[in-house]
Amino acid sequence: MNNRPEVSVIIPTRDALQWLPAAIESIGAYAGAEILIVDDGSTDGTLAWLGELAVADPRVRFMHGSRTGPSRARNLAIGAVRAPLVAFLDADDRWLPGKLDAQLALHRAHPEIGFSFTDYRHVTTRNEDRGGCFAYWPRFAARYGTATESFILDRPVAMLYAENVVGTSTVIARTDLLQQVGGFNTGLASAEDWDLWLTLAGRAPVGVVPRILADYLMHRPGNLTGRMDLRVMAMRLIAERHRADALAEDPTADSGFKARIYSARAEIAEAGGQRLRSVALRARALAEQPTRRAAYDLMGAIYQPCSR
Repeated sequence: MNNRPEVSVIIPTRDALQWLPAAIESIGAYAGAEILIVDDGSTDGTLAWLGELAVADPRVRFMHGSRTGPSRARNLAIGAVRAPLVAFLDADDRWLPGKLDAQLALHRAHPEIGFSFTDYRHVTTRNEDRGGCFAYWPRFAARYGTATESFILDRPVAMLYAENVVGTSTVIARTDLLQQVGGFNTGLASAEDWDLWLTLAGRAPVGVVPRILADYLMHRPGNLTGRMDLRVMAMRLIAERHRADALAEDPTADSGFKARIYSARAEIAEAGGQRLRSVALRARALAEQPTRRAAYDLMGAIYQPCSR
């Protein structure tokens, strides 16, 4: 009898016990999954709770991290999974009903896919819906905004280079590819996920399920996505690594990336009260990618109150 699971769900966690049970519950009762949780040095009782959970749910295995961050924790788990597919889920995010079924069906129909992802929505800690991801990115929305059925992404490196439309908690990837490329690049200070999706996209087709099938928690205290200065530096390094492949697929992809960089730098300027710098950067973002949202952001920068 073959007891090998179909998919291994990897959850890195550190001091997230207030969210972790809901994340695990959102996986559902799918018997073909193993749930591999890496406790990255929690001090909130996570380890004891996981011990009890593993007794109650035979799908659960847990490992010990050493407070080295989510990417190293995920890599630790990637080396230990037993399934041919890996699904990522952050401890403070949730899947919506039907996610596993929809993506696993796509992978069964197209085993050549290197990874797949779905749309997701941003929610606050009060469970307020702040909108979906796919509609936020203008290039992706213009090309795929009317899609209702799963599809294979066209020119995937260029599309993902121009717009980082992939949410980590929506990804299912082939284990063999993840292990071949060494998982997440832990030498990067930020944006390791974007780098990995670009790497995988250069090796195999990418599948998309155009449905909102996960919730991404916004504004969690201490979330690394708030460290915009480090993120901008990491994005530049990653762009240099993948630019040639992206532009070979689509020469206009660089304008999308540059617009993202200018917007990120504008956010840093706004946080520092540098209104004129913010306006200049927003204007450059608009020039690179003239969209309604970029114009709205520029007007907001122009008319925001002066900081003293």
